[in-house]
Amino acid sequence: MTTPSSYRDKDDLGRPRSLALNGGDSSWHTFLRFRRKRRSIFVFLSICTIVYLLVHSRWWADVQLFADGPPSDHPASVAASGPDDHHSDDHEFSSAPASHNAVPVDAYLKQTDPKMSKYTYNGPIRFLGLYETLSKLQQFSYKLRNRHVVFVAANMNTASILAGVACEMSQTKRNVVHLALVGRNELSVEFFKKANGMTGDACGVIVHDARPDYASVSTDERMGLALKSAVKYMKDYFTPTVLISDLDREDPWFQKAIVQKTKELGMTHIKMPSDASTIPWFQKLDSVSLSAWDKPLIDIVIHADAHSGQLIRLLKSLKNANYFTAKLPRLFIDLDPDTDKHIRDFVNEYSWPSKDRLFVRHRISPKSASLNDDPLAVAESYYPNSQDSSVLYLSPNIELSPFYYHFLYYSILEYKYSNAQSSLDKNFIYGISLDTPLSFFNGEPFDPSDITTPSSSSNPPTADSDKNPALTPFLHTSSSYHATLFFGTHWRLFHLYLTKRLDTAYNKDVDYTLPIQPSKSLPVWIKYFSEMLTAGGYVMLYPNYDPSESLAVYHTEKKSRDSSTHSEKSIMRDNNIVNFLPGKKLPLWSEMPILATDGGHSTIEELVKTGLAYKWAMLRKCGGPKKDDGEEDSVDDLFCAADEAVTHQRRKIYEAKKKVEEEEREADEKAQREASRPDAPKPQEQTIEIGEVKLQRSQNDAADFVPKAKVPANVRDEIKESEPKPDVYKTPVIPHKIVSLDDLENVPVEINGEKVIAIPKDSAEQNSRKESHVDAQAVVNANKGGAKINVKSKVQPAGEKVPEKADENSFY
Repeated sequence: MTTPSSYRDKDDLGRPRSLALNGGDSSWHTFLRFRRKRRSIFVFLSICTIVYLLVHSRWWADVQLFADGPPSDHPASVAASGPDDHHSDDHEFSSAPASHNAVPVDAYLKQTDPKMSKYTYNGPIRFLGLYETLSKLQQFSYKLRNRHVVFVAANMNTASILAGVACEMSQTKRNVVHLALVGRNELSVEFFKKANGMTGDACGVIVHDARPDYASVSTDERMGLALKSAVKYMKDYFTPTVLISDLDREDPWFQKAIVQKTKELGMTHIKMPSDASTIPWFQKLDSVSLSAWDKPLIDIVIHADAHSGQLIRLLKSLKNANYFTAKLPRLFIDLDPDTDKHIRDFVNEYSWPSKDRLFVRHRISPKSASLNDDPLAVAESYYPNSQDSSVLYLSPNIELSPFYYHFLYYSILEYKYSNAQSSLDKNFIYGISLDTPLSFFNGEPFDPSDITTPSSSSNPPTADSDKNPALTPFLHTSSSYHATLFFGTHWRLFHLYLTKRLDTAYNKDVDYTLPIQPSKSLPVWIKYFSEMLTAGGYVMLYPNYDPSESLAVYHTEKKSRDSSTHSEKSIMRDNNIVNFLPGKKLPLWSEMPILATDGGHSTIEELVKTGLAYKWAMLRKCGGPKKDDGEEDSVDDLFCAADEAVTHQRRKIYEAKKKVEEEEREADEKAQREASRPDAPKPQEQTIEIGEVKLQRSQNDAADFVPKAKVPANVRDEIKESEPKPDVYKTPVIPHKIVSLDDLENVPVEINGEKVIAIPKDSAEQNSRKESHVDAQAVVNANKGGAKINVKSKVQPAGEKVPEKADENSFY
């Protein structure tokens, strides 16, 4: 008999269920689930495609580049402008083809009142050509995001000048260079590139058309807003670090807008000089150095002593120097009290380019005959206030080239901020000299023509280098002091070092002898400074120009063995800062020769080893250099431990005290041994009489018998004075204000001019008080030596009244 079908095999209507629903075919369920997943995947991909098309479409680009909303649909708001009114400042390009992005203006609008301003359109802003170039920047690697430099120009004549500078910078392969056109001229970008030789790979500059629609008739306000918007879009797309412009040739709306926007976005804005050729080294810098354009803060310090006859020549050379568009340095002049009157008058009338950056200081009295002998006066004349500060010390006998500031600024930006020098420790170079030394640290003559460097891939040989292979800067451990710039970080370390170096507490057990003895002609502060430099392994950058093209010349008033060398030197009058450099740029620090203190060639590793060996020699008695605590501004590793000096002083005081105590203890032990010998002499008794007071004691107990507080002070002093030779003294008189009844031993007291005996001998109260207040130490000493104390009262003179009973209160 067959079993009837279960109700589970039928639906609600009693019909049999399908095999698939009964689990007979599981693949059908899998197919249904796959169809649902495929539908979701298809919907997702469709949405992604739509979003991609929107983002990369021209319509979406226009929407993204709106600054104040959609473009106006009412061209009637555009004011008229005659055919000859456009681009009066860019007349050279008036016949050039217009940009294909330019918006045409209706012809009937050109027939309005000619007296009306042609720049009246103030509608919403739209960039028609900016997105085309911004979208292509996505192909750049992320590593290049911080290497972008943008030149911005509104005036086409200015744009042509900046285009040449931009092409030269692009050819150095250190930056990704852009040029943004933001003016009213509707010249096509293609024509501009051809006219300035920017086509092909010869230039490599990316040109952006950042001009808004209706630019030719837009108001100054609208053009300023468009410029701000264009800078913001470029900042969002490829994050440039530097914007460069020529403000002097641009309109006021451009100057105001670019300064405000770069400050708002925290970008560096560099103002090019009117003649860009005056700074040919500008194109050699990378984006990181250019972003630090405004960071260097330089102070100039001149110490003019009584013999500074060449000071006027130095001040004139400073005033005539070219400072391009960099921040003007501050000038400090320290005058000696004995400075000549005509020099003081010249300084008082001296006109520095900025009067608020000139400071004249006058010393009241000289601390020494020469500042070279006073290290504190030199060190205290300057103190840095930031990591970017530096000081240029100039001797009054120095004459400077008009382009000395170019070399300093170029070197600071290159070796202190450049990203290309990333392998260089920024503290490795402590300063920059403007002149080459005439002798080494030990006084031996120095010839810079002996310094050569092999050619490298970054500095290939040139015609100039072939003629004179010595035209290369070099690094030297010794410091110059005639015309030298010191970085603030190292000068701050010098302050800390000199503070402890001149403190005798820190000089204990420290040997400061240098590996090479300095020349006697060097100033004292240079010797101290060299100690710190040798221990740290620091070096200074020196130029190596031809003597006829020197950045600084040191003039001497008297003949010397180097007089012939001085006569051969002359000032660089033309801007040849890069012309005589290898590869026409400053080399990498790793490619420059390094000279040790003795003049031999060295390396960084050798300098570090020499510095460490010098530290061990200095602190050998202190256990060697201490572990570096990681602090930047610290010189504790050049001395003993921070508390070593204080601990040393305390240890010396403690040892001296222990020595005194030991000597006293040995003396006591010796005296006891002498007294305990069988053949020691028998103690002799001696009697000391003070008035009616007699004390008997042995000589051996003289040192131990010291009257205590219970014996009056005058009696104690007389006992001490009577020890060598007993004498009889007059009866002492004690003022009543210091008398205590407990201390009286029948000693006369003066009261109102009368001498009285406060406590009679036969007074029972006196006897009881005497017995109760006998000094314990005196009794012990008396018993020990067998002394007998016998106090006798003095006979009262006639006519004096003796009180019947002593009143304790009557004596106060």
